[in-house]
Amino acid sequence: MASSKNIQKIEPYQRLAVYYDRLMDYIDYDVWIDDIEQLVKPFKPGPNWLDISCGTGSMAIRLADRGIDMTAVDLSSHMIEIAREKAAQQKVAIEFVVGDMIRFNSNAQYDVIINLHDGLNYLLDVADTQSFMENSYGLLKPGGVLLFDVVTPLLCQTHFRGYREIYTDELGGYERYTSYDPESQLSESTFTLNTSDEDTIEVESHIQRAYEMGDVESFCQDSKFDWWKILDDETLEQGNSDSERYLVILRKQL
Repeated sequence: MASSKNIQKIEPYQRLAVYYDRLMDYIDYDVWIDDIEQLVKPFKPGPNWLDISCGTGSMAIRLADRGIDMTAVDLSSHMIEIAREKAAQQKVAIEFVVGDMIRFNSNAQYDVIINLHDGLNYLLDVADTQSFMENSYGLLKPGGVLLFDVVTPLLCQTHFRGYREIYTDELGGYERYTSYDPESQLSESTFTLNTSDEDTIEVESHIQRAYEMGDVESFCQDSKFDWWKILDDETLEQGNSDSERYLVILRKQL
């Protein structure tokens, strides 16, 4: 895609939403859900769950299909629109809401809150992670459970530093370049997309921050949650310096 073209910066997932499921097609959602249900089972959670930062709803739809009463929230209206269409096609009832993971509020309280697909990595400041933890705590019932995952610097260094991808289809496709700065622990994925005007391209920039074990421990220690575990996402054993992704489970006091 020629650099001489007019460049228009657009909001994240304004165009990329239609490609999101393709970007995530390496994930076995059913195995992921089995793991989640195994982790929360000891707490005997009720059926009211919140998926915050739900993307196109792939996780929420599968959970709803298993009999869970789902509410699903995402900041991107484009992602929520696709999620609603998918849920309607699969005939599952889910309350979809456009909202911010930090500020979302509800009259309802939830038995389980999940924030997966690297959602928390989009929070770049400690103050925002603290707000997310506080907000989640307030949305949970006593004894409720919060589950979130976090990408580590090791994953970014191993898989995303200097990553390039080109994909084409009838919609024009995209060109992706991902950089990673180990000092700031910031990863930026730039998606360049063609438009109907051959002289113009649109660019989406997605910035995430990777977090070390010590960072995640601080999130938990500084929160109101009275119990937590930080696990390796692959083994579901205690997370360590070799983990590429942490899966964090916290319980609100009874």
